[in-house]
Amino acid sequence: AAHDAGAMEDESGKNKALGVPGLMLAAGRHVIEDVKGLQARAAPWRELIDHRAVSLPSGVYDGLARLRRNCNDLGYNYFLILLALVATCLVLRPSLLLPIAGITALWLYVLRVRAADVHVGGRAFGLHSQRIALVAFAVVVLHFATNVSSVLFSALFWGAVACTAHAALRTPPPGDDSQSEGGFVNAFFTQGASAYRQVKDGVEAVGVPSQWFNAADQAWARLSGAV
Repeated sequence: AAHDAGAMEDESGKNKALGVPGLMLAAGRHVIEDVKGLQARAAPWRELIDHRAVSLPSGVYDGLARLRRNCNDLGYNYFLILLALVATCLVLRPSLLLPIAGITALWLYVLRVRAADVHVGGRAFGLHSQRIALVAFAVVVLHFATNVSSVLFSALFWGAVACTAHAALRTPPPGDDSQSEGGFVNAFFTQGASAYRQVKDGVEAVGVPSQWFNAADQAWARLSGAV
């Protein structure tokens, strides 16, 4: 326990020494490394543009089977395409970067640099409570105060439509149709389940009853079982 406390103090001291600009640069480098990791797991891009594999599905079942297989085999490619669309929107409309950069800087300062309880009216609010407040603030700024969310969601929606149409029209190569452990679908739901548990634990930590998550737990279990 003493070792863990010392490690946390060292991490906190390192964050304070870097400051918000240093942490933002480190986060940028981390994003670049994550993108490189996605590219390493992606299928060869020539498989996406092979016109000989394009054909209409024979029916709804065939279309769904293609969608499932292609999302598993080419999911990393589709994900990179969506990231490229978001990056293109930000490059073409640099004004969108201002609120995103401001919110990112605020998050880093509150959660990484300051990293301390906030006392209001004699009550202490820990990092979990502050994180939830920051999420609410980000939603208000990005969705209601600016058009950042509408622009990005529009790009993601039409990108997802295009990727879904490609997956339904592409004839998968012959082979096992079962989900491979290294495929995108299993990896996506594994990471999604981990993120959901973290969000659930954080919200429960501020006093939200666990019963509120029963419906979400059941829906997630059915969705995970369906794929």
